[in-house]
Amino acid sequence: MALAVFEIRDVDLAGRIGRIYTAHGAVETPAFFPVIDVYRQEVSVEEVRAAGFGQVITNAYLLWKRFGREAAEKGVHGILGFQGVVMTDSGAYQILEYGGVELSQEEAIEYQKRLGSDIAVILDIPTGDVGRREAEESVRETIRRAVEARGMIEGDERIWVYPVQGGRYFDLVEESARVGSRLGYYRMYGIGSPTVFLERYMYHVVVEAVYRAKKHLPWGRPVHLFGAGHPLVLPYAVALGVDTFDSASYILYAREGRYITEHGVYRIEDLDYLPCSCPVCSRYTPQELREMDRGERTRLLALHNLYVIAASLRRVKQAIREGRLWELLEETSRKHPSTARVMARMGRYVDMLERGSARGRGVVRGVRAYGVESLSNPRLRRFYGDAARLVEAVAERWGGGRAVLKPLDPKPEPGECESMVGGEEWILFYQPFLGVIPVEACGAYPSLQMDYPQEGLPEEVIEDLASKIVSTVSTLRARGFQVRLEYCGRVEWQARTV
Repeated sequence: MALAVFEIRDVDLAGRIGRIYTAHGAVETPAFFPVIDVYRQEVSVEEVRAAGFGQVITNAYLLWKRFGREAAEKGVHGILGFQGVVMTDSGAYQILEYGGVELSQEEAIEYQKRLGSDIAVILDIPTGDVGRREAEESVRETIRRAVEARGMIEGDERIWVYPVQGGRYFDLVEESARVGSRLGYYRMYGIGSPTVFLERYMYHVVVEAVYRAKKHLPWGRPVHLFGAGHPLVLPYAVALGVDTFDSASYILYAREGRYITEHGVYRIEDLDYLPCSCPVCSRYTPQELREMDRGERTRLLALHNLYVIAASLRRVKQAIREGRLWELLEETSRKHPSTARVMARMGRYVDMLERGSARGRGVVRGVRAYGVESLSNPRLRRFYGDAARLVEAVAERWGGGRAVLKPLDPKPEPGECESMVGGEEWILFYQPFLGVIPVEACGAYPSLQMDYPQEGLPEEVIEDLASKIVSTVSTLRARGFQVRLEYCGRVEWQARTV
């Protein structure tokens, strides 16, 4: 067969809607791969597929230990009874948990070939949450094995994954990603070792590692995040360029009687109502679930958890399609303290995120601004930069004169801005989050497509606008303009004090 291909179909921030083509079909990204344990799986693969997952991941090392030659003869699709896309992990999780496996690198690779995996992973050394010396060794050994594997995987029909290691040592993450980006025979990259941080809700560590890795990885190849399966972290990872995820969280939580929501994880004992309308929650009450046989309760909770993960990724895809991914991040940041901490860091990544930020879509939808975090929205930052450059160019053309700055409230009607161009007084508007907008740019997206709170704006937002007004006034005065500032309450007062 031809080499598998990753096709990018839509982009917002660094998030992509795309397709990964394999021998057993295409996976639309962003995508979640539920972990399947063929030895102990309360939810059948048919139910997993019915919940919306045409792709799964299983552990090749455990298949080797439990079934050996039988699994290789049947193939991974046969042993699982699943004809969708199957990704196999090599056993690195067992190394992380137990310190080693009984397979060599060559044996792990050859076994995955015999299984007929669609996507496979070399036998890396995961970093985990360890000291600096151990982290350095895990990166060095993973790189050594990745180079060693070339003769075993180059030209193979399946997609081989290069695992980026380094854990919380972000310079090591960058080194691992830089080296991996030069190994062209890997057609997919994975970011490893996040599980321990995800379990502690330390999402900011995982997000930083993703950002550091993505800076160096090839844009046109998919990136996988191992062990991530909570709706709270998925939008941020996607926004930074992660395309696929895997986790056993859906079943592990269910075995403990835990119920995933978009706001966090609850114990079924603590719920009086089920805040979901999936097929499970539409049929049962918390009391009925609590009174069930444990095996059946686990199965149903696991199915619910899968439905929540699937719904979360659909929302992410729709946000990408509409060019609203940043707004979704802001909404998610209000759901849990851990995501608020992540959102506070997202402004650091804005230079990378801005490159993929949508300027507009076929169906134009307004930009929603909420508070301080919205000041870092890449689309709004880009508009302000473009408008500031336009102010410079038009001021040069006018060569001095009279200018007036007025609030963009009420907003002009479509076509009204054009009638204001070329008068005796140059008109410039201003608006929270966008800054100063020359009349020539009035109507350009999103100047008239902004929604934000009309009252109770944070002090930082007011100060930001006042600073932008002061900067524009200084520019105009330096070009010989007499500037008049129309009333705008606190913004005018703050601007005049500078």
